[in-house]
Amino acid sequence: MLDKEKTILIVDDTMMMREGLRRVLASMGYENTVQAEHGKQALTIIASGEHDIGAVFLDIVMPVMDGKEALRKIRETNKALPVVMVTSKADKDSIVECSKLGMSSYVLKPINAAEGPGILSDIFSRL
Repeated sequence: MLDKEKTILIVDDTMMMREGLRRVLASMGYENTVQAEHGKQALTIIASGEHDIGAVFLDIVMPVMDGKEALRKIRETNKALPVVMVTSKADKDSIVECSKLGMSSYVLKPINAAEGPGILSDIFSRL
């Protein structure tokens, strides 16, 4: 299970999606979150060491740097950090590619308040 003292990095180009996931995580007791709008910003946050990142929720399709490239770069320096890919559709090819790149799990958008905690608890139990 993911340590609730660790920070969860939420990476998505849509503010509404980031905030929705933040609210679901908070309802589960995961209050420490930080947000990024794209992969490049996420890499900067991780590299800064300012936050004790325990897991990353990483959207696949984003401008500037997409989730696949960000995952590739994360895995170059950190093989152990749990990275959960977030996608709006069950794109089998993208999921297979992210699996090969080292994702820990994936979740489909939207992550809503009713079903989100159960889905995320299941993912966290496997991290």
